[in-house]
Amino acid sequence: MKDVALISTRPVRKEISPTFYEKNNVTFLPFPLTEILPLKEYEEFDLILQNLSSYHHLIFISTNAVDFFVARMNFYHITLPSSLIISCIGPSTKKLLQENFNTPVFYPRESFDSEHLLKSDIFSDIKNQKILIIRGIGGRETLRKGLEKKGGLITYGECYTRKYLQIDLEEVRKNTYEFNRIFMLITSYESAKKFMQHNITDHLSWLKSIHVIVNHIRLKNELNIFSNITITEDLSNDSILRILKKN
Repeated sequence: MKDVALISTRPVRKEISPTFYEKNNVTFLPFPLTEILPLKEYEEFDLILQNLSSYHHLIFISTNAVDFFVARMNFYHITLPSSLIISCIGPSTKKLLQENFNTPVFYPRESFDSEHLLKSDIFSDIKNQKILIIRGIGGRETLRKGLEKKGGLITYGECYTRKYLQIDLEEVRKNTYEFNRIFMLITSYESAKKFMQHNITDHLSWLKSIHVIVNHIRLKNELNIFSNITITEDLSNDSILRILKKN
């Protein structure tokens, strides 16, 4: 029997390193629930980029938002205005922003979500300030509504889209039957909801044996069929590995 398998349902990204896990005796099994895709056209988004200097705040929802934003910026050779106050949801997004821009980036340290970002001091006095939120098409409206209540003028810069995928649970089970311990990483609320729409009844016993790793209490509540769920402090490979070693 092999020891540990990690089923990753995240979209394939460069910072998710199968080699890192293999070196630490963890078999990495990618079964993404989401595919991140570019837009068919960027006319509206590019127009927003041409007017970045008109905004007071720039907020990034995810690392994917940073990737597509930077790609369009580079395409047009646009420089980020130094007057912008930049914030994001979590440490992975902050790290990526600081790799691309030499500027301070704010993020909520207590919990990586919109609710805690809204409590930040940088949004204490934003009446009539223009705020640009960089994200994919669709998603939660919590941040927008909260900023509008504070008097902010919100614009969405939507620069990518998501395609939700079905995974074959029987295939996943067959790929993991020889492992002593099985973990599954689910880090998107929409992905969690889509997962629960799979035909889970036929695989309930096997699914209950899996230890799930999520990044927010919302996902834990949604994935209520699982007996063991751990909320990770962040989504770095090191943090995930610490959970694998402890459980």
